[in-house]
Amino acid sequence: MRGLVKYDSIVRDDFNSPVIGLSFLIIFFLLVFISYNFRFYIRTILLANISFINLNEKNILESNRNKKAGIWLTIFFLLVLAILVFNLLSSSSSIYFNSFNSLGHLFLSLGTVILLFFLKYIFKKILGKIFKKERLTILSTNHLGIRDKGYGLILFPLLLMYNYSLPLKEISFLMIICFSCVYFLLRWINGFLVGIKHGNIPYFYAFLYICTLEIIPVALATKVFSKSILSILAQ
Repeated sequence: MRGLVKYDSIVRDDFNSPVIGLSFLIIFFLLVFISYNFRFYIRTILLANISFINLNEKNILESNRNKKAGIWLTIFFLLVLAILVFNLLSSSSSIYFNSFNSLGHLFLSLGTVILLFFLKYIFKKILGKIFKKERLTILSTNHLGIRDKGYGLILFPLLLMYNYSLPLKEISFLMIICFSCVYFLLRWINGFLVGIKHGNIPYFYAFLYICTLEIIPVALATKVFSKSILSILAQ
């Protein structure tokens, strides 16, 4: 019998789980569907994130068609955010997180994102009813929702580069961090200004509201994923 040639196993750094690949494919088709049916709405959302003037236009959310587009784009945003959380969990050194496989990481990421999104929405509604500021709550939710949708549209191609372009992995992650910082800063400023201009809320209470619902959750999330972020940057 001829001698057998022995090959050493090589772990590929650019390999991604089929689960994440299928997830990207589903999100991509969702984006194609939204772009085909609501392309004017997407263009308006992108312009609204650049110009504060466009952000105040009433026609962004008035029609039923735009409301449907807003729901679809919110779903897109949540799915993209779940992929980001998935990437951070996959880089975590925690024994608890590492006990999950790729599908478990994905469901955990998606469930966490959806749960926190609805808890935050319900909490805002409750605060609006308690302080009799329902109109202001709706206005604030709409304004911040525009920021969310724009962030999702920008984040999606960056996550594609991070997962499927090994030479651009580091630069794409740095871009994700930079755009995320700008996104959160704009959310905080926007929420603060909406409370002052449209709700006649004193500066202190507006700042306290932003700290409670916006800044503290981001600070806690940063604390949870700090090790994952540092491990990715150190690669």
